[in-house]
Amino acid sequence: MSDASVPKDRRFPIGLTIATLVAFAILCGLGVWQLKRLAWKEDLLARIEVLKTAPAQPLATVLARAKAGEDVAWTRVSVGCSSDKPQTLPLVYGVRDGDIVWRATAICQQTSDSAAGYGAILLDLGVVKALTGQSTPASVTLYAPAQAIGVLMAPKSLGGDRAATVARFAADNPAPYILMVESATPAPPGITPAPLPAEISNRHLEYALTWFGLAVTLLFIYAAMLWRKMRS
Repeated sequence: MSDASVPKDRRFPIGLTIATLVAFAILCGLGVWQLKRLAWKEDLLARIEVLKTAPAQPLATVLARAKAGEDVAWTRVSVGCSSDKPQTLPLVYGVRDGDIVWRATAICQQTSDSAAGYGAILLDLGVVKALTGQSTPASVTLYAPAQAIGVLMAPKSLGGDRAATVARFAADNPAPYILMVESATPAPPGITPAPLPAEISNRHLEYALTWFGLAVTLLFIYAAMLWRKMRS
């Protein structure tokens, strides 16, 4: 029997089948992506947990490991800075505890030669308390501290155009990390250190199950529609 002799409402729905398969593949892909994000987030949370009791390591030693290919993000380090003049660097916008905050930055010229060949590193000193909630903050001028202890982070993982700020000091060969300061000597006045996110959620398993659940539901709906169409 040719296709022309089959009633139109009983022909196999090729277009619907293709659309269903494409949608099914997309939903499953999103579920797999969330599982990968889950593994990344669990590793991140484990590193943060270890960080709570980890001693600070010399920045030069850690950057040497980074240059050898090791991921040194979320490593606690210490560095000495040479500061001979005040700096006015861009404030970085952020949200903390539901409020708009502005974070102060400074460039730290290292007082000791780095084994990795870097001469400076950008410091995120923390939140400028007086500017909390302001949409257009005034600039802040400060000195880099003589000594800083904090956590290394990659610029791409942080908000704000940190990479552009680092690029301003290309002549100083800055390190490709941002030092999120936990404590500084002397402490910059009016600035509260805030090196870690206020809260890190981990709902990727929930999201993955949602996407996979939608994929299975789509198949059931397609099967029910196909059964009803072929049966009628």
